[in-house]
Amino acid sequence: MSEPLNERELIKLQIQAYEFYAGLIDRAVVSGAHEAKMPKWDDQRAVEYFDLAEQLRQRLAELEATDEQALDAPGTTPVVADGEPATS
Repeated sequence: MSEPLNERELIKLQIQAYEFYAGLIDRAVVSGAHEAKMPKWDDQRAVEYFDLAEQLRQRLAELEATDEQALDAPGTTPVVADGEPATS
């Protein structure tokens, strides 16, 4: 069984996921597939995901600067743009 992720690893994985989906949306919707019918995806969604990734990078940098111990604690709830835990 693998060890649980710590907070740093969790935030880095969230950044990677948002960047992946932003790039995917950008390639599918913005960069040439204009005839594609994807009602939930548009160029704004890609921008939002890139922004979320940037906000998570900033949160990670803040935690590294102020609370290094918190980053080594077990990861808890994924965090979204406003720094609040994600809700389902």
